[in-house]
Formats: sequence, C-alpha cells, structure tokens
Amino acid sequence: MAQKSSRVRAVAPIPPLLLLAGFAIGLPGCAPRLGSKTLARDRFDYSAAISTSWKEQMLLNLVKVRYADPPVFLDVQQIVTQYTFEASATINAPHWDGVSADDPAATATGRWTESPTITFNPLTGETYIRSLIRPIAPAELIGLVEAGWPIDTIFGIGVGSINGIDASTHTMNKNEPGNPDFYRVLTLLRQLQDSGAVALRMEDRNAEPDSHKDGYDLFDQDKEEPKQKSKSPPTFAILILRDHALDEAGQRASQEVRRLLRLNPDANEFSLVFGATSHDDREVALLTRSMLGILLEASVGVDVSPSDVQEGRAIEMETGAQNGKNKFLVLRVHSSETKPPAEDVFSMVHYRHQWFWVDDRDLRSKRGLGFLMAVFTVLKSGATAAPPVLTISRP
Repeated sequence: MAQKSSRVRAVAPIPPLLLLAGFAIGLPGCAPRLGSKTLARDRFDYSAAISTSWKEQMLLNLVKVRYADPPVFLDVQQIVTQYTFEASATINAPHWDGVSADDPAATATGRWTESPTITFNPLTGETYIRSLIRPIAPAELIGLVEAGWPIDTIFGIGVGSINGIDASTHTMNKNEPGNPDFYRVLTLLRQLQDSGAVALRMEDRNAEPDSHKDGYDLFDQDKEEPKQKSKSPPTFAILILRDHALDEAGQRASQEVRRLLRLNPDANEFSLVFGATSHDDREVALLTRSMLGILLEASVGVDVSPSDVQEGRAIEMETGAQNGKNKFLVLRVHSSETKPPAEDVFSMVHYRHQWFWVDDRDLRSKRGLGFLMAVFTVLKSGATAAPPVLTISRP
C-alpha cells in the first residue's frame, strides 16, 4: 500500500516592524474621533486660562494706577485651535520565498500637531473712553444691583456723591474723608433692600435726555454738528421705596433716607439721574465715578513700600482719617519681594520687581476683585471692534 507523504510548509514569523506598520496603517481610522475627545478637556482648559488671565489683568491694572501708570486692557477676542493627525507606513518586501538576501523591511511615521490661533484686541479709542474715562450712567450702575449685588457696595464704590452729599475720595487732587451722612444713607438703603422695601424699575423714554441726566455728553467735543439720535430710546432708573410692607423700624429708616437726601416725604418713586445735585425733591442725583476713578479708589488697599511713596514712585493715600477708607469695597493686595506659595494665592502678578497678590483666604478681597471685573464688564458691554477674519489652512 502506497504511503502518502505530507509536506509541512514552514511559516516565517512576522517581523516586529511589520506589526508596527500594520498598526500605523490602522491609526488613520481613529483620527476622526480625536477632535471629540479633546473638546471637553480643551474647552475647560481655555476657560480656566482666560479666567486666570482676566483676574491677573485687573489686579495688575489696579497696582499700576497706584504707581500712576496708565492701565492697559487687552481682550481675548477669539480662539481658534486646529488639530492635525497624520500617520503613514511603508513596507519593503521584494521576495517572500526566503531565498532573497534582502530581509523584509517596514517603516512607520506619525505626526500630531495642535495650532492655536488667539486674537487679542487692545482697548483703545472710543472704547477706551467709554469703558475707563466716562462716568458710569445710573442705569448701568443699577443693573449691578438688579444682578444681586448689595446696593451699599454698588453705591459705595461707584458713586462720588448722592444729592450733594460727598463720599470719601483718594484721588490725586482731592483727598477728603467724606460726609458721614453719605455712608448713613447707604447703610439705611441696604437695610431697606434686605427688608424688600427697595425696588428698581427701568424706563425707556422717547425724549432726548439732558446732558446732566445720562452722563454721555461729557466727552462730546464737536458741538456744532447735531448729535445722531440713538436707535433705541434712553433708559432711566426709578428708585422705589415701598413703605407699606415695613415695620416701625423700617418706616423710620425709610423716612430717614428721605430726610438726609431732601426727598419728598410722601413720594414713593424717585428718578435716578446723573449729576451733582437734584432739580427737585423727586430726583436722586448720583455723581458717579468712572472705571479709572474706581480703580484709583480701590488701589488704596494695595500695599506699597514706604520708600516708593517717599521717592514719588507711588501715590500717597491717607487712610487713617475718619471715614477715609471706603468700607464698602475692602480689597487688600499684599506685596513682597519673594513669591508667595501658590496654594495661598487667589490671583498674583509681578510688577516692579515685586509680587502683588490677593490672599485666597480673604473672601472680602476676592469679592472686591470680582466686583471690579463686573463693573468693567458692564461698562464694556457696548459695541466692540469686530475681530479679523481668520483663514485657517491645513498645515
């Protein structure tokens, strides 16, 4: 009986380079999913970076005005990030019968690139005037109260006088302790606000307001050409004192506010206007500050070395007089030549070979810095310059 012979064909093991090449060939199939995987991570990373830089920019400008250095603001207009993943593989196997002297060879390459494009917009020209130099309109100031900020804090730092009653100031040409009645009025308004007796209403009036009522005409230099009317009617704020829901102590507080501000004792609604004094007993005239003035007032809390003040490098601010320090915006900024521990810092900047920072355990100072950022956002909420059109090409 004939025997069947069998031949077993030996299979050469696959070289590791071939396995690498096969892996590289399969990588492009995963590339379309990389963008979705990086979305959450990069979104929060960029958000955290913008928040940190925003706080540091405000803190730096607060320190700079104490040194009579003009503040400069640079906005992040837009962020465009492009991701590129490329992979390629090459296999060189001329013969598979094992006779060739050339061994099979393979190469694999890959490339991952991230190309962020960040557009900045400096605050200049009309936007600079509107955001930093122009006094805050009462309607814009009341918007912060409507957002939940205490009325004594808003008026305490944003208002220089109420119906002729002056607040304390630390400007370069005026260093006054302020009228105690100003802070008495703010304390009473806060008491009434907590009792629900203070209400605010915004009204749109078709009539063009006088310059003393909205504060927008202070910087109009060209008086010969007629002003172009706004497409939307001007907005005015109405302060309402509701006495019917108050107890006896609240009634006394409400009448005390009317007496100090020389308001009509029988009226419940009062127009909030811009100006040093009111026209009648149904108006509350607010002489508001500009953002630059607010920064200067808040910079009283910046610790500067006595030598810088003596040599004329920093503005001297007296805080020892009665009511000399604004108690409604407590913002303490520490300074040191050595860098503080990162875990103790809420925000920190380096300026003039010194470190300036807000302590992370100081809640009132953290709120104060947040208030400055909120006010600046309100003042900068108008039209801004359009960012440039970006053309992103594949690298």
